[in-house]
Amino acid sequence: FGGMSRFAIRHATPDDAAGVARAQLESWRSSYRGILPDAVLEKLDLRRWIESRRRIAAQSRRDRELLQLVAYDVSHGDIVGFCDAGPSRRNVAMAGEVYALYLVQHAKRHGLGSEMLDIVTSWLRTRGRPSMIIWVLEGNHHARRFYEARGGRLGPTFQSQVHGYPVLERAYLWDHL
Repeated sequence: FGGMSRFAIRHATPDDAAGVARAQLESWRSSYRGILPDAVLEKLDLRRWIESRRRIAAQSRRDRELLQLVAYDVSHGDIVGFCDAGPSRRNVAMAGEVYALYLVQHAKRHGLGSEMLDIVTSWLRTRGRPSMIIWVLEGNHHARRFYEARGGRLGPTFQSQVHGYPVLERAYLWDHL
């Protein structure tokens, strides 16, 4: 995918589990600083996330309705972000959902997020899913501005928890991909 010079995007493989987990950990610690308590961010366990990513990769191999992308640095191959998408988890008929889209700080503002969303929307359309939803933490203003700039409209809210800490999630909706 893509024609960027410093970074590129490809389909994830099971061997990417550790790199994706590291990118997620780094992204959470920079993006959610000030949104989640420092104690929550410091307790994040890389080993548990690697195991989680391995389970997701195994599920993705069995389930063709899951899309997993990774963004990587072309000079040394390090994974700098990822995107997971598939059917809506809240059983919204014919809707797709972006489950996760994370980039490490130095990979932001290079067009990777937009390119991954473009790939996801095309992939969803080919699977007969003409709409999309993304859930974002209420306080994640950078992500919210990004999704608004990409045409997402604000949808419902959902009270949940992140590692035991209560959070409010906001939906962004695309009615027509």
